Amino acid sequence: MQTLNKYFLKRATVVYFISLVVCVILYSSHWMAWYWMLAGIVEVSLFYVLSTYLEKRSKREPAITFERQLFGGTLLLRLLWVIGFYLFTMNVWNTPWEQPIGTSMDSTGYFDEALWLREMILNKDISPYLMYISASLDDAGYPIFLGILSLLTNENILLTRLPNIVFDAWTVVLTYRIAKRNFGENVARVAGIFTMLMPMLLFYSGVTMKETLMLMLVTWAIERGDYTIRNHSSAGLSFVSFLLLTASILLFRKALAVVVALSFICALMLSSKKVIDSTRRVTIIIIVIIGGFAFVGGGGMLDQGNELVEQVESSEINFEYRANRKGGNILVSNLSKIMLAPAIFTMPFPTMIDIEGQNIQQLQNGGFYIKNVLSFFVIFSLFVLLKRRAWGGNVMIIAYLVGYLIALSLSSFAHSGRFHHPVIPVEMIFAALGISFIRNKKQADLFDYFLFFEFLVIIFWNGFKLKGRGLI
Repeated sequence: MQTLNKYFLKRATVVYFISLVVCVILYSSHWMAWYWMLAGIVEVSLFYVLSTYLEKRSKREPAITFERQLFGGTLLLRLLWVIGFYLFTMNVWNTPWEQPIGTSMDSTGYFDEALWLREMILNKDISPYLMYISASLDDAGYPIFLGILSLLTNENILLTRLPNIVFDAWTVVLTYRIAKRNFGENVARVAGIFTMLMPMLLFYSGVTMKETLMLMLVTWAIERGDYTIRNHSSAGLSFVSFLLLTASILLFRKALAVVVALSFICALMLSSKKVIDSTRRVTIIIIVIIGGFAFVGGGGMLDQGNELVEQVESSEINFEYRANRKGGNILVSNLSKIMLAPAIFTMPFPTMIDIEGQNIQQLQNGGFYIKNVLSFFVIFSLFVLLKRRAWGGNVMIIAYLVGYLIALSLSSFAHSGRFHHPVIPVEMIFAALGISFIRNKKQADLFDYFLFFEFLVIIFWNGFKLKGRGLI
C-alpha cells in the first residue's frame, strides 16, 4: 500500500500533469481536443487512485472472494466503457466505429466479412468462405467468431461488443492465477488490479476488433502451459488444453502462436527441478518433438519462420512508407529497428498533441503513459530475478515477455499500441513484482530519474511528430 501510494499517486501522476501542461505551452497551436485531454487525465488519475484503494481493500478478502470481485469488477468497468464509448462515437462522429467514418478500416473490414459469412451460413453454403480463407488462416478467427455471433445479434454493432466484456474479465482472472502461481498472493492481487484498470486493455474491449478475444486465448494458453509444467496430477489434460488454445491463436496472429509455443519449450528446457522433475520434463519434451516434426512436416513451422523473417525485413520498408504517405512523418525514415529496440519495454509513448488521423493515440495518451511508467518496474523486476538467479521458476512467462518484445522490436509495429496489447497482462505481473522489490531510497531514486527521463521523452516525442510533418 505504501509503495503504491508513494511511487504512483504522489510522483507519476504529477509528472503526467506537468508533461501535459508543458506540451500545451510548447505546442500551443496543436492542442488536443479537450475531451482527449480529459480522457488522459481520467485514465491516469483513476488508475492510480483505484489501484491504491483496491489493493488496500483486497487485503481483507479471502483469495476466492477476491477472484470473484476481480471478475465482477472487470465486467462492470467494461460494460460501462462499451456503452459509454459507443454513445461518444455516435454523438461526436455520428458513427459506431472507434474513428470517424472512413478511417476505421480494420473494424469495418471484420464486420463486413462477418456479415458475408453470416449470409452464407443462412444460405447453408459456406464453401466460398472456406475457399477464401484457405490461402491463409491468419486473421480468420475473429471474422468467423463475429459471423457466428451475428446470427444472434443481426447487424447490431453494440451487441457484438458485449462478449468482449466477458473475455476481458476472464483474462484478468487468468492473469491473477498466473501471478499467484509464480510469485504469490500479494503480487498476484496487485497484478490483477493493474490488469483490470489498464486503459489500453479497456479501450479494445469497446471496439469491434480481434484484440480482446485474442488476448484471452493467449493469456489462457500461457496459464495452461505454466500449469502443465508445474502440476503433477493433471498435466495431461492441461497440456491438451494448451495445445488447443495455441492452435486457436494461429487463426488470429500466427507469429504470436509461435512465440507462445517457443516459450513453453523454453520453460520445459530451462525450468528448475523444483518446478518440473526430470521424468515429466523428458516425457513432455518427447511429445513436443513428435508434434513439432508433424507440424514442420506440414510446412507450418517453416511458414511461420518465413513470416517472422519477412516481418523483420519489411520494417525498414514500412518506415519509408510511413514517412512518404499523406500526413506522414518524414523523420520516421531516419529511424530503424535498432534505434527503437532499447525502448521496447516502455513504448508506445503518449501523443499529447493534435495529429490528424490519430484519434486513438490521443484517446489513449493516459494509457500509454501508464504503460511507460510501469515499464520501470517490469525492467527492475527482471533485473532483480537475474541478479538473484531466481528466474528458474518463472521461465515461461519470462520467455514469452522477452521473446514477444524482441520479435516486436524487429518488426514494423514497435510503436503501435495495438501490437503491445498481447503482452500487457504479463507486463502487469512483472510490474507488480517490481513494485514489491522496491525496498530502499536508492531504488526510489532510480524511479525518480526514470520519471524525469520519461518527461523529456514525452516532450521530444511530441515535438518529433510535429516536426516530421512540417507542423513546427
